[in-house]
Amino acid sequence: MGITILIFFLLYAIDQASKLATELFLHKGEFVTLIPHVLDVTKVYNTGAAWSILEEHTWILVAISAVATILLAILASKNKWKHGKVQCFAITMALAGCVGNFFDRLLSVIPQTANARPGVVDMISFKPFDWLCEALNLGTTVFNVADMYLVLGVIIYAIDLIFFQERRSIKYAEAQDI
Repeated sequence: MGITILIFFLLYAIDQASKLATELFLHKGEFVTLIPHVLDVTKVYNTGAAWSILEEHTWILVAISAVATILLAILASKNKWKHGKVQCFAITMALAGCVGNFFDRLLSVIPQTANARPGVVDMISFKPFDWLCEALNLGTTVFNVADMYLVLGVIIYAIDLIFFQERRSIKYAEAQDI
């Protein structure tokens, strides 16, 4: 459990630091090109989910994030790093992403909050995604570190579950027989 807590707080701190740095060093809509035609850093506020879905319903997203955080925290509390490091890391990564955006959404809807922002701070613009998003009529994609954690955590967990869980279960069962 200690490894889970340590990794969670490290990932969460990186997410919050990236959002704070964006808040401090960029004006809304301003961008800095890090890799031409590939990666920009910008500052936008998103009151919705991906591509501003449900942007007028932030409280619904807060509730969904709260439930997802609770479920991921329960799953993370059962992490057995000895038997599945990749799976445990993926769950912890998804939890850090979920919590990062949950608190940002919550702070954006609670009135009179000292840290209130108009929404979740998004800052990463990965240009190769833009052609696909525009083809699907979704506009451009700007996301944050917490979004990356959540998406990558779920993808890694799914890959591990589909391709490696059975092999790991057999190996663990064989070790129990010895």
